Parts: sequence; structure tokens; C-alpha cells
Amino acid sequence: MRNRLRILHIGNGRAFKIKAIVDAFVQRGHEIHMLPVPPSDDGWDGVAWHRLSPSPLPGRARVLALMLQARRLAQRLQPDIVHAHNAWGPGWYGAFAGCHPFVIHAYGGDLLPEQYEGRPALQRRLTSWACRSADRIVVTGRHMIEASARLGIRRERLTLLPRGVDLQRYRPGLDISAFRLRLGLDAAKPVILSPRYQVDEKLYNLEIVIEAFADVLKQFPYAVCLQLYDPARESGRARLQGIAAARGLAGAYRLIPAVDNAAMPLFYNLADVVVSVPSSDGFPVTVLEASACAAPLVVSRLPYCAEWFENGENGLVVPVRDPRALSEAVIALCADVERRRRLGIAGRRQVEARADYARCMDELEAVYRDLLARTTRREDS
Repeated sequence: MRNRLRILHIGNGRAFKIKAIVDAFVQRGHEIHMLPVPPSDDGWDGVAWHRLSPSPLPGRARVLALMLQARRLAQRLQPDIVHAHNAWGPGWYGAFAGCHPFVIHAYGGDLLPEQYEGRPALQRRLTSWACRSADRIVVTGRHMIEASARLGIRRERLTLLPRGVDLQRYRPGLDISAFRLRLGLDAAKPVILSPRYQVDEKLYNLEIVIEAFADVLKQFPYAVCLQLYDPARESGRARLQGIAAARGLAGAYRLIPAVDNAAMPLFYNLADVVVSVPSSDGFPVTVLEASACAAPLVVSRLPYCAEWFENGENGLVVPVRDPRALSEAVIALCADVERRRRLGIAGRRQVEARADYARCMDELEAVYRDLLARTTRREDS
């Protein structure tokens, strides 16, 4: 087995969570290739970037033509590992490539029934087929193991592994004075951060965040809520801006383009409270990042919380889509500096113990090498 691996990653070329994994294996000296799905020209340092040629065909035929291109690319590269990030979409391309070992990183929308069942029938069948084709599926939360069984995925092909957080980069105590001034927040107090940037997806309940923030502002007139957003999701940004304007929040509610892993720790250090209150989720990396920066969290009561949160000990847990409970939790934290400090310390300790980036990447590489060893044994027998 080669010590230096040739790995083909397939996934969103603008996703910071994917880049964090790719960067780890670049730093380890492996040969890394990236096939962005959907196509993207961005490129990452140390990574061979491949782009599918646009197809003039309509609808399903266009997807099939692109998948054929992905198959030809994989046949030419002959990677040791094909790793698709998301079973839905990129997983189809990875499965169609026909190379093994084939690994899928599955997230909430891939497996959780409240999200999966809402997809068109053909997409559900493709996702189920991709999962059955994979030699290993990496999931981020225990509740996703149960959801996997509904797709006929055997337990022995699942690996439970947090995405991990770089504890050197994501840490408390960063100097944010210049950053605060650059954002024009010198007089803002407190600062509420809503980091879920998928502003066009209803399940993230960002309108609930706005409704709750309106109540927070009554108690703390100088409060500011920072909502990150993906610039590619302009319609969602405009919708949220309209909701905030209708509530008279003016400059207190600010939409800010999502940033990369270099700048994101500054936002968590800036925040007095971080909120993440979707209706469904796998195991959001934003929760791990905020905890690593000792930022106090308010989260919605979802299955993954049972693995990570003890309410009142390392965060506050509120019912799903309950703006009053959310505002009460945020107000309680804004009013109590010592409680924020205590929750933040507990969160940081838990990330150190359970989600250290280096250890998680060690485990992922061990998955790769175990699969390669099994493939070699089968070929030799």
C-alpha cells in the first residue's frame, strides 16, 4: 500500500467544511484532487482542481452527461480513494465513477427523514443507490446511524466521526478590537451571532431569529445581531432584510457575507451569544467552532443535542421554532457575564476532549487505509 495517497474529493468547492478536510490531507503530503459539484473555478492551494464541461442537454440528461465526465476523470486519475461530501448530489457522481474504496460524508439533508423525504423521488433513489455503493459512510451524529438504516445501509459500513475543529485557530482570547472597529461595532453591546449562512433554506428558522432579536433589542437597545449569509443566495438575503426592515430593526440586524476559516474565529470571539436554531440538523460544525472559541450557545432541541449539550451546563437548549423561548434564553445570557463565561469554558473543554481536528483527521485517514487494506486483500485472494 502506498504511503502517499491519491485522493479524489467530490463536493461543493465553496464549502469551508470540505476545505478543512482537504487542507488536512494536503498538509499530510497526500496528492489531492478536487471535483467541485456544482462546478466552481475557485481552486485551493495544493489541490489539483478539475472542472466538468457544461452540457447543453436538458434536465436529467445533463446530469447523466456530467456524471459520465466524472467517471472518465476517475478512470484517468485512478485514485486510491474517492471521497464524496454529501450523499445527495456529489454522492451520485462518486458512485457513478465506479472506483473503490468509495467514501461518503453524509450530512443531515442526506439521511434525516424530515429532510430526505421532501426530495423528488428520483433524487431519493439516486441517494439511496449512492449510499449502498459506498464502502464507508461517515456520519457526524448517532441519530444519523438510525436514519441510515431506513436506506438499507448496514451498520458495519458506518463510521461515527465529528468533523473536528482546529483548536489552534478556533480558540478564545483573540484580539478583536480592530475587527470590532472595522465592522463598526465599537458601540454595540451585546453582539448576537447567527452563523447559519443558508439564508434561503426555511429549516434554519432565521425568521425566528429575527423575531426573537426584536425582543432582545427591547431589553438591550444597543444590541446588534450579525447574520452570516452565502452571497450566492441573494434571494434569501433579500427576504431576511425585508423581514428585519418590516420589524423596524434598521441597522441593528446586519447581514454579512460568510467568511473562511481564517476570519470565522474572530466572529465567534466577538459574539456575546451564538444562536443556531434549525428544525433539523446532523451535527453542525458551527456548534463545534463556537464551543471551541468559548462562545456561549443557544441551540434548538434536536436529536444531536443529546450527544453534546447538557442544558445549562455547556449551552442553553430551546424548543424548535419558539421565538419567545429563544429571546428569553438570549436575554438571560446577555444579562449574566459570569454565566456566559462558565458555559463557554465548558464548551471549550468538551471540544478539546471530543472533537480535536487533528485527532479526527487521524481517524479519517485510518478509515482510508483500512478500506485500502481490505481492497488489496480481496484483490490478492
